Amino acid sequence: MPPSPAQLDTQVSRDTSHLLSPHKRSGVGPVVGIVIIVFVLILGAFYFWGAYLNNKNSVDQLPLIPSDSSTTEQG
Repeated sequence: MPPSPAQLDTQVSRDTSHLLSPHKRSGVGPVVGIVIIVFVLILGAFYFWGAYLNNKNSVDQLPLIPSDSSTTEQG
């Protein structure tokens, strides 16, 4: 036999607020996450900027061609 509606109401209306501790909100986690993301973005920017500068300098410079020391001596 199923329980009567009166029995269901008493089971549902029990106060369970004392079973859980009050929730404390802390803003430290999101701040730390944002700092880490910004730090990684800055590191990536420096990496690509350095790669750009290295590539730019290698194109602008002429290759080093060593000279023959016997032809430069006047003796």
